[in-house]
Amino acid sequence: MLIINDRKFVLAKFDTEDELERVVVANAEYIFGPSSIYLPKSLIRTPDGTGTIPDGYAIDLDGLSWYIVEAEASQHSVWSHIAPQVAKQIIAANNPATKQKLIRTVIDRVRDDESLQDKFAEQNIEPIDYHQVLAQIFAADPIIGMPIDAVKNDLREWAATLKVDVRL
Repeated sequence: MLIINDRKFVLAKFDTEDELERVVVANAEYIFGPSSIYLPKSLIRTPDGTGTIPDGYAIDLDGLSWYIVEAEASQHSVWSHIAPQVAKQIIAANNPATKQKLIRTVIDRVRDDESLQDKFAEQNIEPIDYHQVLAQIFAADPIIGMPIDAVKNDLREWAATLKVDVRL
């Protein structure tokens, strides 16, 4: 285990991608920061209507950034599985309809969840400003957060070609 400030990192082997996804959800605040809000997987669409379902989304209120979360198993092919899937997710995530959907989802969850209200309050964000701050966050390109059990050279090289930040 490696602990840096308020983040902890654990090297582990996973039997399935589902197992890795569950670990990410359970440790989202360690992975994306204590001021983060994690949203579970949901369907998003490209402007032409092609659907895709990332493993989740994380909004970092402190860093004013957001993530498309795509947990992967290293045995998946970069070229036939990961690259096409993530490319579709980036295009769908940048669709204005997707951004509005995610903003509405966060606001709906915050309304009923005191711990999420506390996250906004800790960042000195008043309820009247929730929508404005979220719109500012979602105006930026997403970061691709890809928890993966091993990073191979092709994956690293492919990720470096993207115009968005990819964190493996």
